[in-house]
Amino acid sequence: MVELMRVADQVLLQVICDALASRSICFRVENSGMQALMPLPGVMDARIVVDEDDLAAAGKILDDLELNG
Repeated sequence: MVELMRVADQVLLQVICDALASRSICFRVENSGMQALMPLPGVMDARIVVDEDDLAAAGKILDDLELNG
């Protein structure tokens, strides 16, 4: 699994997860609850990780959502 992106905003996290799941991209969210316990942006952000084989497709989804910089 490789990191796709880090997210501090829980609503944005849900949007990304829904988009990945709707396109059958295998992913996992790490540290999803830590932001609520310790709101330290950049330190306790949720990490979205995907299978390496799905990285290009997941990146395209971020492009579609205008989140890939």
